[in-house]
Amino acid sequence: MGKQFMLNRATARLKFLRDMERVAALSRPELDAEILTMLPNAIAYARHNSPLYRSTLGGLTNGGTAIKSLDHLRNLPFTTKDDLRARYPYGLLAVSPDRLMRYGESTGTTGNPTSAFMTYEDWERGNVWVERALRQVFTDRDTVFVAIPYELAFAAYDIDRALEAVGVTVVPTGTLNQVCPWERTVEMMRAIHPTGIVCTPTRALRLFDMFVSRGYDPSEVGLRVLFYTGETCSPSKLKKIADLWNVELFTAFGATETNSLALPCRHGTLHLSEDRYLFEVIDPETSVPLSPTERGELVLTSLASEAMPLVRYRTGDIVRIDDTPCACGLPHRSIQHFGRYSERILLQGGSVLRMDVEEAALSVPGTGSYYVLDDESDPPAIGVEVTRQADAQAVLTAVENSIAKACGIQFKALDIDKSLIAQAMDRMLKPGSLSIRHVREP
Repeated sequence: MGKQFMLNRATARLKFLRDMERVAALSRPELDAEILTMLPNAIAYARHNSPLYRSTLGGLTNGGTAIKSLDHLRNLPFTTKDDLRARYPYGLLAVSPDRLMRYGESTGTTGNPTSAFMTYEDWERGNVWVERALRQVFTDRDTVFVAIPYELAFAAYDIDRALEAVGVTVVPTGTLNQVCPWERTVEMMRAIHPTGIVCTPTRALRLFDMFVSRGYDPSEVGLRVLFYTGETCSPSKLKKIADLWNVELFTAFGATETNSLALPCRHGTLHLSEDRYLFEVIDPETSVPLSPTERGELVLTSLASEAMPLVRYRTGDIVRIDDTPCACGLPHRSIQHFGRYSERILLQGGSVLRMDVEEAALSVPGTGSYYVLDDESDPPAIGVEVTRQADAQAVLTAVENSIAKACGIQFKALDIDKSLIAQAMDRMLKPGSLSIRHVREP
């Protein structure tokens, strides 16, 4: 029984590997045609098997198989995070529970947690693509620290499993746990000399400063690659982190409900998982469809999910999709992620994305990599780390002018001690969303 079980799983992974290579060789028109071929069956599957969609899509003609185009799809209702919360934990389960391989939950930092689940087929169908992406970044000569949460999450295990398949030596440190706090991670990095680390950009920044504060030389670690995930980060901040560590940057994008949604190629382009999902972009305020090249909210529909199919799920992520062909040859379009719509800053009768403020502030010469926002004051304030203290006031004025020009909002810029920010970061699961409130908390 055990041997046959393992053989069946190995056979399934081989099938998904072969299908992945077939899809990777398609032209863009061929991939578009395949997506539309998969769509009606995916809608019919969700309607028939998911408790949620039996309710919301029960009146569909021909059981959903008439949904054969994007225009048809846009007639269907959206699925929201509130739908998932209301049906926690198994209200979207579309298979028998004994078929599940993975169960996970969101952090619950923005409301009640939501659940997610996968069959073995769901898991392998996505993981072979993660392996393919990481094989272009790492080799069997690399040692990689995986410093993102393992608890109740898919991403750490997904990356861990793919790195293992590549032949990498994996060091599963996790994050914010008692077994391996950041102080121990620093000491292990000095002793083991990893060539890669998987973490958020802000964690990479904090680790660098912990090295320096202990009198260590970060360059002696020999780090070559930062594979960052779990946090949106501006180009200016990313460049500063890359320069500090002298590393190459790669990233991935995903969600609790889906696992990976976009993965990098060897050129660093972030390619959408269009063999598993159909993607739309809408105006987050009006829900009107936008051109994919416009910045808007990402909406996805599952094309091949067994355990938890989703139909027109509003992710809450603000993105732009680019259909420019990539030199790597993949037919999949690429994506830029600008942050969560729920985390936008509401000010002066309008709103602005946090990443836009971050880019405007940290692109100013003389600023460091740390900053904190205070959107409760009038005018709103931003505390930035000033590295050119002799010209501190000129730097702060330049920050104010840069934000006003880029975002149309007048901020008051203040010089802030980065040690205060660091202390607050060490207490947070998601330090990239740091605000003045966190700095003030004891």
